[in-house]
Amino acid sequence: MLRSLTAKQFMEWQAAFEIESFGEARADARAASIVRALYNINRDSKKHSRPYELPVFIQDFLREMEELDAPKRRQTPEQQKQVAQAIVAAFNRGQ
Repeated sequence: MLRSLTAKQFMEWQAAFEIESFGEARADARAASIVRALYNINRDSKKHSRPYELPVFIQDFLREMEELDAPKRRQTPEQQKQVAQAIVAAFNRGQ
C-alpha cells in the first residue's frame, strides 16, 4: 500500500493520524470494558449496590490514562520540511 500512495496522500494520512490515532480510543474502550466487568464481579455490593456502567467507567478511569500520556513532541517547520523532502525522495526513487 505504501508504494501506491503519493507523497501528498501519505502526508494526509499522517496528519489524520495526528488528529485521531486510529484504534487507540477503541482499544482503550475494549480494555475498559474488560476491567469494568472484573471490577463489577469483585465489587463490594454493600458499598456499591449498582454496578458501574461503561460510559461512566470510561470517563472515570480512562481520564487517568490520558493524563499519563506524554505530551506529543512538536516538529519545527524546518523538521517538517526535511521529513516531506525525505518522503518525496523515497517515492521518486521507486519510479
